[in-house]
Amino acid sequence: MKRWILLCLFLQFVSGCSALLPSPITRFEQQTPRPFGYLIGDEIQHRMVIETRQDVKLNLDSLPKQGELNRWLNLNRVSVVTDANPGETVVELLYQVFYAPNEVKMLSVPAFTLRFDQAGKTIEKSVPTWHFTLSPLKELAVRKDESGQDYMRPDALPTLLSDSKQWVSVYASLSLALMTGLYLAYLYGFFPVWPKQRIFKHALRELSGQSQQDMDRGLAVVHHAFNVLNDQPLFKHHLPAFYQTHTEYQTAAEQIEWFFNFSNAVLFAGKQDVDADDWHNLLELCRVCREIECGKR
Repeated sequence: MKRWILLCLFLQFVSGCSALLPSPITRFEQQTPRPFGYLIGDEIQHRMVIETRQDVKLNLDSLPKQGELNRWLNLNRVSVVTDANPGETVVELLYQVFYAPNEVKMLSVPAFTLRFDQAGKTIEKSVPTWHFTLSPLKELAVRKDESGQDYMRPDALPTLLSDSKQWVSVYASLSLALMTGLYLAYLYGFFPVWPKQRIFKHALRELSGQSQQDMDRGLAVVHHAFNVLNDQPLFKHHLPAFYQTHTEYQTAAEQIEWFFNFSNAVLFAGKQDVDADDWHNLLELCRVCREIECGKR
């Protein structure tokens, strides 16, 4: 009798210790979407969150194979992600239905069994069948209109966007383009109300039609341009006062000084040895003054 009592106590002790061993699969959560309201071509995503002991590994061969499962159900994607937390695995399955029912119909995603490997042993976990309903694209009895034709129901027209802001942008762009054009015309002296913006333009045009043999005429043209700009005859000793009223021409002071010295030598000192370089310098002075006139310098 005493032996029987000891044996019962031993068996009770062993069964209590076995209950302390953790289950190989500590968590299995199947996350599925709503089971209704689907149409032909819709995709349905299933997600399973699995936590196991560290020595338990999911056998990937037990997952459903990507592709056609039956004549109306495809498995488009199989994704397995192992989380940073030990033993957690997330499995995502993306199904797509191609059934065209005439009325609301109950369908099901087939069940399958997951296998886990542990120390050479296999542990199985069944994933149950998931039922859902599929709706038809149109009613079974097609309605007729008054003329006997099929009743067509177009989609509601989208709300028209207001174009008031776009027109404001157009007007602003046109105004900016107009002001830019007017400013450029002002710089290039296209407005007769500002004749002083065209003085050296005319002088340069006249010089371009002459050559160094017409040096006297060329000097007279440039002198005339400076006189018109100064509103009175401009001589070399008047240049300091000229620069005070026309400060922008100080950038060409060296070339203007050369012009007056050269003009005095040719027109009053009888300088005869005029060459192509002198004519080039005269044209260059006129071009520089034209750029200053336009505001480019």
